[in-house]
Amino acid sequence: MTSVPGQIVRRGGISRTIFVISLVVAVVAAGLGGYFINAFLNPTAPTIELTGDGSSLVYPLLSQWTSNYHGLHSNIQVNYQSVGSGAGVTDFTNKVVDFAGTEAAPVPSSLPNTTLTIPETIGAVTLAYNIPGVPTGLNLNENLTAEIFNGAITYWDNASITGINNRLSLPHNLITTVHRSDSSGTTFIFEGYLLKSSFWPFAPQSKSWPSGARGASLAGAQNNGVATDVLTTPNSIGYVEVAYALQNNMNVAYVQNQARSSYIKPTLANITAAVNSADVSSLPTGLQDWSAVSLILQPGANSYPIVSFTYIIVYQQLNVRPLMTLDKAKALVDFIWYMVHEGQSAGVSLNYATLPASIVTIDETSIKSITYNGQSLPT
Repeated sequence: MTSVPGQIVRRGGISRTIFVISLVVAVVAAGLGGYFINAFLNPTAPTIELTGDGSSLVYPLLSQWTSNYHGLHSNIQVNYQSVGSGAGVTDFTNKVVDFAGTEAAPVPSSLPNTTLTIPETIGAVTLAYNIPGVPTGLNLNENLTAEIFNGAITYWDNASITGINNRLSLPHNLITTVHRSDSSGTTFIFEGYLLKSSFWPFAPQSKSWPSGARGASLAGAQNNGVATDVLTTPNSIGYVEVAYALQNNMNVAYVQNQARSSYIKPTLANITAAVNSADVSSLPTGLQDWSAVSLILQPGANSYPIVSFTYIIVYQQLNVRPLMTLDKAKALVDFIWYMVHEGQSAGVSLNYATLPASIVTIDETSIKSITYNGQSLPT
């Protein structure tokens, strides 16, 4: 066929427009129209994965946070592993993870890159025990606890224990203590409490359990391991974060307050009382050293004695982390912002105390200082 200038020549076969119309009709007829139209108008955002590990003390709350945050941002997956604070700081230092959780804040000069220390919640350590026939409410103080965990007191009916527990019938059974086998922020908190007693000779405070501690003992990995050992070993006592004690229906001690006026049950109200009694007027900035900050044995009639901040550590310049991208950096900053703001309410049911407003202000300044290749990130 000879074409004439200006004449529209139609080729054989189906036109592209007719093909598209036919395809849409077929899709609608098959009942898939809404699915394809929604996918076309609202393309799925690429999945972003954030990785962190460390503290097992904060793991119950961080698990709740990651689940809640994924519900708000379905394309962002936060993978946090409970490996213990020591392993978490090591992985962070080696740039294996995007952030780490710890109760033992590292000295900034010990890290290879500029790092922010961000308090994200406040937890407590309980003295959980398994003494047949003895319910929750065994009274203890730092001196008795130090003697028990150092093997100076070896039987439950020792006169020093029965003397402050007249209402309980304690057996003449050998005490087995349970401590952490891994490098642990929970151990760091507990040793801080033991060091308030002259009966605890193992200084300085450490994430590792002292090898010189005497007495019959077991060692468990992470809070869950210690809880399991206590639950399965009659006449044992160990130190576990309060959420693990609650989740496992463990019997826990009431711990004597600073004023020696009463023995305090580890409840959210009493943990919060300790925080409210603490002097938080001159705390470090996110770039400064938090390693000496302590909430142990705070004043107040109802202040539970074994309380601590728990921290997220993150690089201030996120581009030093291999495989970091701008979108991933934005997501990480937004997740940390969520933790210290909307996420605080999730801690109530797990007995984590809400951060005071003054701490949130410090955190906000820290988070706003995070950059990627010199670019500020939205919060």
